[in-house]
Amino acid sequence: MNKGFGVTVTVPQPGDQEPKVAPLVVVARDEQDAELVAARAAGANASAETLRELTDDEVVAYGLDLQAHGSAKVLPILNL
Repeated sequence: MNKGFGVTVTVPQPGDQEPKVAPLVVVARDEQDAELVAARAAGANASAETLRELTDDEVVAYGLDLQAHGSAKVLPILNL
C-alpha cells in the first residue's frame, strides 16, 4: 500500500553555487522508496531525505492520490 511522505530534495548547482533544496510530498511504498521517487523527480545528481510519513489529513490537504505511486508535488515552503 502506498503512503504519503514529506521529503527534501537537494540538487547540486554548477560551479560554486549553493545547492538548491526543495520540499516535496510524494506517494511511495516506504521511506526509501519516497527518497528514490523524489530524487528521480528532481533530476540527475539529486539526493533526497525523507522527513516523515504524512497523516491522512495531510494527504487529503495536499491532494495526493495514494493509488498514483511515484507522484510528487513541490511545496512552495517547508511546512511539515
